[in-house]
Amino acid sequence: MKNISLTHRKLREGGFTFLLSLLATTIFAQAEGNYQSQQNLARSNYFAPTKLAPAVLNLAGDNEVEIRINALSNHEADSYTAVFSMVQVGKTTEETNALLNARLDAFLAGLKPLGIPDSNIFVDMVNFLPKYEYDVSKKLFSKKTYTEIPKGFELQKNVHVRYTDPTLLDRIVTAAARQDIYDIVKVDYYVKNPQERYAQLREASFKYLNQVKQQYRSIGMRLDSAYTVTAENSWVAYPLNRYESYKAYAAQRLDDNDNIKVYNAEKTTSRFYNAVSGNDYDIVLNPEILEPAVQFSYNLVVRFTLPERVPAQKTVVKKEFMLVTPNGEVKSLKIE
Repeated sequence: MKNISLTHRKLREGGFTFLLSLLATTIFAQAEGNYQSQQNLARSNYFAPTKLAPAVLNLAGDNEVEIRINALSNHEADSYTAVFSMVQVGKTTEETNALLNARLDAFLAGLKPLGIPDSNIFVDMVNFLPKYEYDVSKKLFSKKTYTEIPKGFELQKNVHVRYTDPTLLDRIVTAAARQDIYDIVKVDYYVKNPQERYAQLREASFKYLNQVKQQYRSIGMRLDSAYTVTAENSWVAYPLNRYESYKAYAAQRLDDNDNIKVYNAEKTTSRFYNAVSGNDYDIVLNPEILEPAVQFSYNLVVRFTLPERVPAQKTVVKKEFMLVTPNGEVKSLKIE
């Protein structure tokens, strides 16, 4: 998938132009999250190939054929981890720490009625830094002098909350907002035993391969007796890499006039979850997706080297005539 793609669709109708722009970006799933970086944009390229080859038999040489099989499996997450960022400023270290801990304790207390145990909560100490401001002083026979002086302190902590019911996130965010915690950094998705998902995809791909070989056998191509070389590849796409944003609005078409100044209003950006499409896959397990899912992909490439074809040899029949005499002797007769 491309990092950034832009598509414009214009529909002229009367004096209006409808503009739909789709901007593919990397944002974060379930509660999109406020964290975004170039590293994640690069990761999205790795997780999703642009185009997959279908499962067809390709001629790789005079006596070589190649079959590619692509399989996809969609799974709901077994657990989620939401990361909230808390920032507190104060005049002294004691005041700053006390103010943040008071908000933090109230937030943690609000999570207990939701059934989230303390073992599913982790508080990460991030920063505790002094803040400075400039003091302006003017001396005799000199210009203004700006000097940094301590102003206070800034404390930042991140709260990691793990939960298994995706509907709890809305109530978790509400509990955080009561304590002036508005920065939800990201939401991570976890699936237990991902190796089992790949094993299921591999088994389904091998079964599909056997079906293909049986079908080609019906037309005389025996792939079972060929020398076989295989290669495989796998990747996983998490919802945090599968969100896109777009802007949809109607704008009035204006006549060209250099004397008219146009001030465009800020348009609302909408976001949606765009799952990896199953169009390019031969096998799709759990194809129906209601909520953002973790998508496992498996690609199998099998190359068959068939035996060299031996040219047919012409059979020469040599005729020889024998004569048996009355005395029982056998003589060879030469007949031109």
